[in-house]
Amino acid sequence: MMDCKCALIRLWPTLLPGLFVGVGGSISAHAQENLKAEPELSRIVHHFDFDERAAGNLEDIPKYWLPFRPPRFPQFTYGGFDFKFGRNAPPSFHLGCNGRSVAYHYTGPETRVRANSAYRIEAFIHPDRLKHARACLSAHFLDRHGYPILDTLVRSRYLGNPSEPTGWSRVELYLPAAPPEAATVALTAWVLQKSTWGSGMSSRRHIPHVDVHAGAWFDDITIHTVPRMNISTAAPGNVFTPDGPQELHIVLADHADIGLEGHLTVTAADGTPVKQRDIPVMTGGLVEASVIPVDHLPPGWYHAQLEVRADEVVIASRRLAFAKLASLHRAGGANARPFGVVVGPHGRSDVDTELALLRHQAARSVKLPVWTGLPEDPPTPAQERATDHLLQELVKDGFALTGVFLGPPSAIVRSDGPHPPPLLELLSGPPEVWREHLAAVAAPYAGMFRWWQIGPDAPAGPVDRKQLNVAVAQLREAMRRFITLPRLALPASDFVQPHPDKLPVEQVAVNLGGETSPAWFPAQLDRFRQLGYDQLSVYVEPLPARSYRRPARLADWARRIIRARFAGADTVFVPQTWHLRETAHGKVTEPAEEYVILRTIAEILADALPGHRIRVAPAVECLAFDHGDSAIVAAWDPYAPPEGRPYAIQLGPADRQIDLRGRSTPLPRDQHGRQIVRLSPTPTLIPRVEPWLIDLRTSVALRPGHIESGTELARHTIELTHQGARPISGSMTLDVPESWEVAPRHLSFNLIPQRPERFDVEINYPHNEVAGSRDIVAQISITGESYYLEVPLAVEVGLKDVEVAGMAVLEGPDLVVQHVVTNRSDSVMHFRGAAQVPGRERQYRPFSNLRPGDTQTTEYRFADARDLAGSRVRVGLREMNDGPRTHTLELLIP
Repeated sequence: MMDCKCALIRLWPTLLPGLFVGVGGSISAHAQENLKAEPELSRIVHHFDFDERAAGNLEDIPKYWLPFRPPRFPQFTYGGFDFKFGRNAPPSFHLGCNGRSVAYHYTGPETRVRANSAYRIEAFIHPDRLKHARACLSAHFLDRHGYPILDTLVRSRYLGNPSEPTGWSRVELYLPAAPPEAATVALTAWVLQKSTWGSGMSSRRHIPHVDVHAGAWFDDITIHTVPRMNISTAAPGNVFTPDGPQELHIVLADHADIGLEGHLTVTAADGTPVKQRDIPVMTGGLVEASVIPVDHLPPGWYHAQLEVRADEVVIASRRLAFAKLASLHRAGGANARPFGVVVGPHGRSDVDTELALLRHQAARSVKLPVWTGLPEDPPTPAQERATDHLLQELVKDGFALTGVFLGPPSAIVRSDGPHPPPLLELLSGPPEVWREHLAAVAAPYAGMFRWWQIGPDAPAGPVDRKQLNVAVAQLREAMRRFITLPRLALPASDFVQPHPDKLPVEQVAVNLGGETSPAWFPAQLDRFRQLGYDQLSVYVEPLPARSYRRPARLADWARRIIRARFAGADTVFVPQTWHLRETAHGKVTEPAEEYVILRTIAEILADALPGHRIRVAPAVECLAFDHGDSAIVAAWDPYAPPEGRPYAIQLGPADRQIDLRGRSTPLPRDQHGRQIVRLSPTPTLIPRVEPWLIDLRTSVALRPGHIESGTELARHTIELTHQGARPISGSMTLDVPESWEVAPRHLSFNLIPQRPERFDVEINYPHNEVAGSRDIVAQISITGESYYLEVPLAVEVGLKDVEVAGMAVLEGPDLVVQHVVTNRSDSVMHFRGAAQVPGRERQYRPFSNLRPGDTQTTEYRFADARDLAGSRVRVGLREMNDGPRTHTLELLIP
């Protein structure tokens, strides 16, 4: 016992940071993996109720509990029985801090380990007048000589925060299966002053606060055995590639066969179970992992849950997220530099895992932190070699690397305490303060990073332009010692109006936040592009998971990535698509569902260039990307049901559509040879589309595309152009609404490449045609190619001096419809508005005395409208003075 005590004191300098700083985040994960309290199945190793008088203990402290006096702890400690206070009944074990930290540890023989068992430790702690100090319990294994096995150490959460409820609080710790050399379980009860438990750095003039007349009670500490269990894979980052083994490794063992049942459930991303299997519980000395193949599962993101039950009660569980990647669909996927990942400073995986994740991600641009702004220790030689290896391998694989100065260098953060100077303040100050820290990253990595970014991709807001100019100039001058022409980048927000003068950098990285509609992406990026930067990159974060449902959140994120690239961003960056999770068995790297989605987009679109926007149907988005002699189409219908809605589109030889999980689906054809594409709110990708078909489709135009309401006869011109290599001929039939008449209806054409052909047509409109958008469908048949396509041509029947807009939203159980009218004429107008919803009584609202330039907004509310989601509401407007001119607007109820 004394040997153990001496060993702990001797190793305290290395034990202290890991116990009070590094372990804190892992306990919550342990608690989540143990769902219910374990039933009494002879699994209690030992129970401490501290009622030891009847057992003959007449001492002041519990049996085998001794004061623990590492460095900075007092030699005199107060701890002992409290015979007047306890959780269910006295006594309890009380520790008093008296202005210093205090600890007692148990290293007795009553907690011997059992083979193939892990341990769950339950305890109850009652803080005693703690304000600044905190109480906790820790556990670790001892070997047969009484020496601590420090890498098994875990601790509970801290108790004593004045904002938390007072009284007895239950805490839980989890010790994984004991290593072979372990003999017993050791416990330590702590009451720690803030100088010991606080993870932040104190400023130079910090005055520490301590608790003097305070402490904590400990009672009802129970050590339970739970089965030894683990779930893992052999794939780095738990990402299965098509050419690698695809199997789960399950370890489930216990010290005795006492009726435990193991069960594995694998669920898809939407929560649907796709594989279930009973797992045998092994006993004895030799335990082999059960190998569960998952190669039959389609590509996607999955969640594996291993549960152990006793009498139908779950006593322990483990979980693991993994991804299955589809086979590559096109050889050009290795050129996907227009897509990239921002690797964060927190939770970095080991080099081999991180390298594999980046390679399999398919995106070939990466941002890596070079200054983290965190109080990290200096890198060891082994860590420096690992960083060198990572960068060299990424450059060898064709990655475009950006080094990011997220904040001040770690050495400056450590020396300046918890409030180091902001990055721009530091860089605009004396260069001698930070120049040597710059040399530490710029000198060895000058030839590896193409860009050097100043600040994170999510900037806090506007900065002082004068300070920024000085900081950039000084950094550029300092970097010239190592790089002839350093290329610098600065982050920017799309909601901040760009300065009229160009920033003093070669690249700007625009953060396209979720509050910005993708429809505004081209305009937002044009504001920055007009300033003449060498490169324009963007940063697209997913919407917060706590506020949005999974399908809508992921679909929105994918659409914004595609539309940002279509808007002309040179590189679209996203946050790191994997995370590091603390478990009882160590750190586990797991992919997020976004990993698979980005991989598919990057691999399919790769370095394809933005092309044309194709009009298929109202509300459908169809974007074409050019890639040499073929094109790739990204399409979605934001208002379709989750299972999608079929559309007939002529795409030439294209024979499959690919979803965002990389799953390929054959494209059937209709009687006209058009592909039947199923579109949902989530984008689908269609490769091998003939570019000339897209060019022809987008060249068909109707001019003018707007007529004034009340017009009965209008002359229009239809124009089309062929961009292919050889002439084509065919016919075109105009399909107009039933109440319209068009002449001529049938047209023939013979298109010479690059030479537009025009046709004059006349359309008779009904004299009472309401305002709004109408479609004329051009039905085009191409001779020889046997291609048939339908191109909708919009005609806007409008009120030229009136602007009308509307919006329909569900507000709780009610439907709220807004109707907005703006007068663009020189006279006062009067209208009557109406809103009509299926199965509901029509509602009316007046727009009276609408003066020139004024805008009026009215609101219609329909109660208990939750069943109307997906229906359409018609908003009408009728002029009351000179009219009757009318306008109709259809809105989709989300």
